[in-house]
Amino acid sequence: MSSILEADTLLALDIGTVNTRASLFDVVDGRYRLVATGRASSTSGPPLFDLREGIHMAVDQVMAITGRPLLDEEENLILPATAEGAGVDVFVATSSAGPTVRAVLVGLMPGVSLESARRLAGSTYLQVLEEISLMDRRKEEEQIDLILRARPDLLLMVGGTDGGATTSVLRMVEMVRLAAGLFPERERPHLVYAGNRTLAAEVMEQFENHQSVALVPNIRPSLAEEDLAPARLRLSEAISELRSRRIIGFEELKQWSGGYLMLTVDAFGRVVRYLSQVYDPDKGVLGVDLGASHTTLAAAFDGDLRLSVRTELGLGSVLPNLLNYCTPDDVLRWMPVEESPGSVLDYIYNKALYPASIPTELNELHLEYALARQILRSALALAQPSWPEAVRHSTVLPAMEPIIASGAAMSRAPRPGYAALALLDALQPRGVSTLVLDPYSLVPAVGAAAGPLPMVTVQVLESGSFISLGTVVSPVGRGRQGRPVLRVRLEPEGGGEPAEGQVRLGQLLRLPLRQGEHARLTLRPERGFDVGFGGPGRAGALRVAGGVLGIVIDARGRPLELSQDPGRRRELNQKWLYDIGALQ
Repeated sequence: MSSILEADTLLALDIGTVNTRASLFDVVDGRYRLVATGRASSTSGPPLFDLREGIHMAVDQVMAITGRPLLDEEENLILPATAEGAGVDVFVATSSAGPTVRAVLVGLMPGVSLESARRLAGSTYLQVLEEISLMDRRKEEEQIDLILRARPDLLLMVGGTDGGATTSVLRMVEMVRLAAGLFPERERPHLVYAGNRTLAAEVMEQFENHQSVALVPNIRPSLAEEDLAPARLRLSEAISELRSRRIIGFEELKQWSGGYLMLTVDAFGRVVRYLSQVYDPDKGVLGVDLGASHTTLAAAFDGDLRLSVRTELGLGSVLPNLLNYCTPDDVLRWMPVEESPGSVLDYIYNKALYPASIPTELNELHLEYALARQILRSALALAQPSWPEAVRHSTVLPAMEPIIASGAAMSRAPRPGYAALALLDALQPRGVSTLVLDPYSLVPAVGAAAGPLPMVTVQVLESGSFISLGTVVSPVGRGRQGRPVLRVRLEPEGGGEPAEGQVRLGQLLRLPLRQGEHARLTLRPERGFDVGFGGPGRAGALRVAGGVLGIVIDARGRPLELSQDPGRRRELNQKWLYDIGALQ
């Protein structure tokens, strides 16, 4: 057996825009378990632009908790672990910190290769500045001027199926070569070619004097086929390289990790894809990561992973961009108390200036989670068009099991009900699903660790390091408020008094079932309402797991329709907070 597979200790770092987290895993009773975590403010931004300070502070917390020396006198990681119990056997790191990489897309057909390029760019930390296509009416010199004005960090060239178009692709490559050659040598953008593979030799000949050129497999090998994974890997490498030029510490992380430095989104997506292969193949798995500088949605359907990274949406410095997708009144509809549009704007701009700040008053807390709802709703609407055709046209979220939520706003909720209600309002799951909270931001860590230590992912996910908020039942159907929609019977395993009753449209309620407990849940929907047993009115029973909120029955309707009367809407928002246990 290899020494890597026999490793006992693992240290994982996740460097975000606001927080840097260190997580130490060790083998306990033959299984990998989270032993300690440390969190410090990230130092990737001004004034330091040096990852190392935040890393050392987070690791110092882990050392203080465990008493285990992890750094030597020169503050280098002790790797591998010593016989005296210092250091770790394996180190992995993930990062979402650093400036967003600016890109220009150059392709042939807007609805074919460029459409695939947009999906590729939207799956990682790229900001698309401009697009140039074969249908572009601008002259070649105008296209070159456009690239020069944009000053991109990266030029992504796509187009032509394998063995397909050649002349038009080479003309596009020639234009890019001319534009790239006009940049000062130190400012030349990275070039990635993901088009017709039969032209690879000619493309390399065109760019023989350019230092940063990458050839990757065609993202559109045929009109009916799309393959983004190899190009995404190369883009991840390019993003890491570009960020390492601007921020100190990335090279040190690469040396420590021995090649296991990943972008946070890639590690996050790896876990979601894995879960989709072990859970119900008829349902998808959804992961949401609400960060300060971006929002990530990872949806996987039986191993088919669809990533969406919205670099313009987050609860930090980019928060004002939310106003491009909604108005302050859209935010206010989630408030349980009266506030003015001006208060929403004040909070947005203050949060953008101080992204690490936390709410100090109850009204601010309500505003924070109202903004979180609207960000998630906007990110979901933007992500769904890239999902498989079988689920993308649905007016509600397709069946998902489980739904994993990460990010500081979710994990630092004063009560679990705040996070749960924000997720239910924003995502509006249907049927039966499980809400899982990642309080220590471990999903990227176990995703990165899956490379050197595959069993870490399996064993940590099964441990108590993740919090089950509870099983959620959401009947889908329409009718008048107050009409019966569902009969429920919950029979705890190992004895205990069964809970049984009728649920009416508009209700949000909880049934007690603690985390770690299981029960048999029988659902009998009324005609016209579907809970996921094969159609409206179909009854069924299943084994469910409890959570900190027990079993949540969300019969408010799908899609959720809020009252048009502001006063009544605030009353309902307040009531729902009480019903789910966020307020007491």
